[in-house]
Amino acid sequence: MSNNSPRPTMEQVLAMLSFMEEHPNLALGKMKGGVENRAESKKLWIQLARSLNAMPGPNRSLKSWMKFWSDKKSNLKLKVQTAGGDPSSLLSNIEWRIWDNFLSKNGVRRPSKTNSVNVKRDIEDDQYFDESNELEPEPEEPEVKDFDEKQTKMMEKLVVAMGEQAAAVARLAQASAANAHALSRLAEASQLQARAIERLANTFENVTSSTHDVRNALLDMDITMKRFYASPT
Repeated sequence: MSNNSPRPTMEQVLAMLSFMEEHPNLALGKMKGGVENRAESKKLWIQLARSLNAMPGPNRSLKSWMKFWSDKKSNLKLKVQTAGGDPSSLLSNIEWRIWDNFLSKNGVRRPSKTNSVNVKRDIEDDQYFDESNELEPEPEEPEVKDFDEKQTKMMEKLVVAMGEQAAAVARLAQASAANAHALSRLAEASQLQARAIERLANTFENVTSSTHDVRNALLDMDITMKRFYASPT
């Protein structure tokens, strides 16, 4: 917000004040503690800024509207302090509404309308604010992106991350399936190997049995030959 920034219209200011009267905790800055309170405060400010920007008048950023409201309260405090703490220095209906609802701490409220001057002030509202004492605005930082836009981008990033995670899970599932298939083939190969070893063992057993039979036959032949040669002719 710069020095030559256009001032809000009466319609915008009254709308802001009515909104703050409906949400006094927001107006008093009592929603800064806790994640839920901060989120609700942000939501309400976004709602208010959109409503104000939809009205005839300047279109301001969320941060600019927040600073505008903060400056209004600070200006009124300074005005009353400059007058020795006497709020009768306030001139307009709007100033008194802000004082009565958000700034008065000792019960000092708007004086009764006893003369035409006060009535006239209530009607004219003194152009809604005396901004001659408006605090010098600080150089505005780059405009903060709209909360909804941030939330949308966060959701997009989350969707991308979830997609990447799903792809990784799919690749893992494929690898697991390939691994399971390889283990299945290994099991089949192990079964075939076991059967081959079993057949080989049976073969060796048969060979051993046959060798034993041949040996016995040779022994029998040897004994027979010895008997034949040993008998008298």
